Amino acid sequence: MKSVVTYNPESVLSVFDGWDRLLGDFFNKEGYSGSMSTAGYPPVDIREEKERYVLEAELPGMAEKDVAIKVNVRVLSISSEKEDKMQEDKNGVWLIRERGVRAFRRSFTLPRNVDSDQIKANFKDGLLTIVMQKRPEAQEKTISINRN
Repeated sequence: MKSVVTYNPESVLSVFDGWDRLLGDFFNKEGYSGSMSTAGYPPVDIREEKERYVLEAELPGMAEKDVAIKVNVRVLSISSEKEDKMQEDKNGVWLIRERGVRAFRRSFTLPRNVDSDQIKANFKDGLLTIVMQKRPEAQEKTISINRN
């Protein structure tokens, strides 16, 4: 969908982007992207259909209660903050602990033809699906030709 744009309020690229790309090249990770547009965010697919747009975001390990979806003017925001409460093990010391707090916020500028009152979301098995209906007047119409 050409008219849905990833909204990034920070215009400065991360100082770590070059380092991330270098590591990705070194380890030869297929599909690796160190760019600011997707690094650290859940992967998202967006498709345009005749009467609507559909956004799908992979949120593994998240539950519906962990995710917030908001629309402000024409900006759709998906965010989450989840803290894993891990019990201290009396028999050992943590050497690596990467599952503490996971948080993200991802925003998209919506096309003008989206009816923000008709946006619906579904969450199942770690997949968030957001359906955004087009306004009726913005949907494609077939015009018949009259013959005189």
